[in-house]
Parts: sequence; C-alpha cells; structure tokens
Amino acid sequence: MSGRTLPHPPVQQPASLFESCSWFYSLCREYLFRDHTAEISRALFPPEGPAPDTHVLELGCGPGFYACRLSEEYPQIHTTGVDLSRRLLARAKSRAASRSLQNCTFAHGDAHSLPDASNSIDAIVVSRLFLIVAKREAVLSEIFRVLRPGGRCFIAEPTSGFRTRIPLGCMWLLSKLSSSPAGKYREPRQADVMTPTDFSALIHSQPWGDVELQYDGWYQYAVCRKDREGLTGLRAPTIAWEAV
Repeated sequence: MSGRTLPHPPVQQPASLFESCSWFYSLCREYLFRDHTAEISRALFPPEGPAPDTHVLELGCGPGFYACRLSEEYPQIHTTGVDLSRRLLARAKSRAASRSLQNCTFAHGDAHSLPDASNSIDAIVVSRLFLIVAKREAVLSEIFRVLRPGGRCFIAEPTSGFRTRIPLGCMWLLSKLSSSPAGKYREPRQADVMTPTDFSALIHSQPWGDVELQYDGWYQYAVCRKDREGLTGLRAPTIAWEAV
C-alpha cells in the first residue's frame, strides 16, 4: 500500500419537501397565505415610491410571489428571488415570464450564506422563512450584512401554530403517497412557530439602527433599518397593518 489518503466522497444532502411538493406549496402561497404586498411597499419605500434601480431581495422566495408583485408594481426597481428549491425557482421564473417582467430575476442560493457583497442590497423581504431554517440568527446576520446602510428589511412570521403547521404537515403526508421514501427530507416534521418573545429576541440579535415590531392575530412583523453612519435614531415608517 502506498499510504495515500483517498478523498472522502461528497456528503449527500437530504432531499427537500419543497422539491417533491413544489406544486402544493405554490398553491398554498397563492391561495392560503396572506398577501402582504401593500404592507411591504409602505414599510420599505417612501410615499412617492422606490428610487430607480432600487434592488430588492426576496429570501426564501418559493414561487416568486413578492418578487413578481413588486416588480410589476414598480417597474423602475429590480427584484431578485433566492430559494433552495430548484423546482420552486422554475415556477418563479415561469411566473415572471408570463408577466413579461424584465426586472425580476431568480437565483438558487442558501439564506445562511448569501453570495451578495456586504452593503449591496437596498431592501429585503422575508416571509415565513424562519419557520424552517436551521440557524435563524445566521440568516438574520446575512440579511444585516448584505443590506446597505440605510436599507430596510420586512419580516413576516405566522403566530398561529395550528394553522401554520397545516401546509408542512400536508406536504409530509403527500410525500408518503409519492414514490420517494418518506422521512428522507431536510425540513422539520412541523413548522416551528416563534413566540413574540423569541421573535423579538431574534430581531434584536443584530445592531439595527431602528426596529418596529407589530403583531396581529395571525402574524408578527418586523421592519428593520440598518444604521447609516451618523444618522442614528431614525424611526421606521409607520405601517398600516391589515386587519385580521
């Protein structure tokens, strides 16, 4: 024997429920989950609308719901949707193409480690992502890192454990009926809903210049502004939250 060390084979990552049940999740996003487009616009943009060439990132974009909505409403901006599921990204691209949105693109990526340069993104939208990510603080740290000084992020997370767990539970059930062996997916068995205390602690784990938290019967929200040097203490815009 030469004593030569053989290279380790690459680690096989578990499959994703969002790949095998992308069609089901897309239906939930379209018809079951609340549409926060109006709240996002008021939280992230001034009353006169976003400046030309504003770059908006949607993390965990799934079928591209908000990236497409915002690109359609504000043709002067550019949106990028990022997701780990290639099948959901294919649906997102199809959605943008069907609407002839030239200012809307999508990329495969992990919210735990974004390829974007630090201080490069104007605004970020995150909806229902923290229910399933493995390391919440790492994701929020990446959001903080890539936002430019003065940039804002909008975060929406459900508060109802029972209602929130229905989509993921149905996806696990559907997986048992498919040809793929059940129990081989990277997603948790049930969505992990944060309490208001845990949500606040997560948001405040980063040194934001300003944070506004709001709660209603089904969702909790955070609008965070990354501090601009010498401009501490600015208030985030007041948000008119949708009634339950």
